[in-house]
Parts: sequence; C-alpha cells; structure tokens
Amino acid sequence: MGWTGDISRIGKLAQNIARLARVPSQASAAVSKGIGELIEEEFGGAKDPYGAPWQEHAPETVARWGPHPILQLTQAMRSSVDVKPMAGAGVSITVGAPYAAPHQTGWSGPQGSGPARPVLPARGMPPAWKAVIENAVTAEVRKVVA
Repeated sequence: MGWTGDISRIGKLAQNIARLARVPSQASAAVSKGIGELIEEEFGGAKDPYGAPWQEHAPETVARWGPHPILQLTQAMRSSVDVKPMAGAGVSITVGAPYAAPHQTGWSGPQGSGPARPVLPARGMPPAWKAVIENAVTAEVRKVVA
C-alpha cells in the first residue's frame, strides 16, 4: 500500500494544526472584552451573570444612603472589576473592592446580613458568557481554516 495524491497537502494540514493550537490564546482578548461588557451589563441592569435580578435594597439601606443603583453607591466595586487576557491562554477576572466577596455570596453576622448579589458565575457557565467564548473561538478557527 502506498501514498497517492499531493503529499504537500500533509504539510498544509500540519501547519493548520499548529495554527489551531494557538486559537485559545488568540481568542482570549476578544473573550476578555466580551465578558467585561457582560459584567458592565450586570451592573447596569442590576442582575447576576445568569440574568436573575439582584435583590432590591432593604428599606434600612435606602433610609441610610438614599436611593441609588444596587452595588453602585460609590462606583468603587464596579470600577474595581478587571477583565484581561492571561499570558498564553485564558482570562483573568478580578473584582478588587474588599467587600466584593460578601456581595458575591451573601453574608450574615453580628452587624446584620445581606443577600447574595453575584457579579461572577457561581453555578456553571452562564449562557451569555458561553456565547462570548464560543463566538471568539469560532472567529479564530475560521481565520485558520480560511
């Protein structure tokens, strides 16, 4: 049994496979941008990554601080979100406000309690986040196989 046909096509296939290996790192910039935009939409719409609305302010909160958008009294938490591509492949998401973790999970303690108002996914990949990733990867794959 022997080879027939154009052997140069094997070289082209090997090149495409090598280029496909770089897709995750090339897609990470678009993924970072898209997820950053989705997080901005979460704050703007007062909703979690899955689209569920955050619980409204307690009457005591409004009495103390006046009416204001949820998690945006000072904008410090919203402005502390940093979404960026990682070296190699992947995305890094940080929320630098020191009080972000209690808002992510909810809290209860001697000074009161508060509901969870998550900014980051807590139970699997949200559909909108999955779509951002799939679209970015698909766009990069199309560049390779075009």
